[in-house]
Amino acid sequence: MKKNINQILDNSSKTKIYFLTWLILLSFLLRLISVYFVRDINIEHEWYILLDNLIKYRSYSFYTFNDQLIPSVLLPPMYPFFLYFVKVVTSFEGSNFLYSIIFIQIILSTYSVYLFYQLNQNFFSNKLSLINSIIFSVIPLNIYTCGQISSITLQVFFSLLFLKFLLAITEKQTKLNMLIFSMASGLLILTRGEFILIFILIVFFIYKNKKIKLINVIKIFIVVFLIISPYLARNYIHFNQIFLVKSLGFNLWKGNNELSRVEGYEEKFDRIEFQNLKLNLTNLKKNKYYEINRDNIFLDEAINNLNRNPFRYFKLFFEKFFSFYFIDLNSSYPNYYSFFHIFPIIILSAFSFPGLFIFYKINKFKNKCLGFYLFSNLIIFSVFFILPRYKLIILPIQLILSAYFIIFILKKLNGK
Repeated sequence: MKKNINQILDNSSKTKIYFLTWLILLSFLLRLISVYFVRDINIEHEWYILLDNLIKYRSYSFYTFNDQLIPSVLLPPMYPFFLYFVKVVTSFEGSNFLYSIIFIQIILSTYSVYLFYQLNQNFFSNKLSLINSIIFSVIPLNIYTCGQISSITLQVFFSLLFLKFLLAITEKQTKLNMLIFSMASGLLILTRGEFILIFILIVFFIYKNKKIKLINVIKIFIVVFLIISPYLARNYIHFNQIFLVKSLGFNLWKGNNELSRVEGYEEKFDRIEFQNLKLNLTNLKKNKYYEINRDNIFLDEAINNLNRNPFRYFKLFFEKFFSFYFIDLNSSYPNYYSFFHIFPIIILSAFSFPGLFIFYKINKFKNKCLGFYLFSNLIIFSVFFILPRYKLIILPIQLILSAYFIIFILKKLNGK
């Protein structure tokens, strides 16, 4: 009898490894084929300038005044330094360097599928976890973004790592679980500035629900601080202030000005609506505090907009919220309304909405925790603006919610 049980377990383990191997191979090959046809062909815009200054001058700078580089605080440093690290390690130039970046992003995106599989095992059987992971792997948005020069691949990878170990520490607060959770949190903060608020809210949420000890909360914050402290120290040395980035004002203004839509607006400052803003920016002193003072101007302008017409921006907030969870009905991005992009997004959004109520009815803390994380992202990002690739941040959770809804329907059909 014991031998039969061991044999069954052994066969089950072999089957699991077999399907997982094919899932990883499928994910990798799909991404490799995709980037052959659809990928960025250059490192452009702010990424190019930041990387070029890091390489030539060892300076994380965007603006240059009177041949003097100004230390930049506009963008979180993780992705520019990721580009720089790959450059230093490989010494590749031109297209070879670009391909090496994309190849690493393909690997991270592929591993994210495996992390999603592990996340699913908190809620479903091994079979359902595999099926859900296959769907996550083949969603076009999750395939072609790894060919973009953007921080989104890193963000999804770190987010899934964060969620996996978030759920782990609510059950077992081992040193390894807390360390990886803390490292994922710190790296996410350096990848996406808004995440610091999400991190604080989540840790407070699990502490308030008595799922983590106070001493462990302190340990987590210490590790996160150690990870972000070099960049904090850099900013203090340059500006005598402690902060991570100074883009709150610009991001708030981009999503809340007279011409803002769901995707925000930042294209032309010479529009008549922005005359005062343009004048203030033109008169700004060109010194090392330029980016900080520039962001303060945008912040003041955004606050004035919110005060002048609160109803418009309150309505816009819900449009952004709706677009983030479901679909942007007025997107201007090229190929947004491509069938291969929009069809799976609509289906998952439609299924996950009723699935959310079923998910919450199950009185488990893991469900509450994942739901809290989802709404934290929805609310915080909707304050600013929603770009199409942001959908990938909440897509893993929507897939889990959709699976709950499908299981519920199947049980009803079977009379259970």
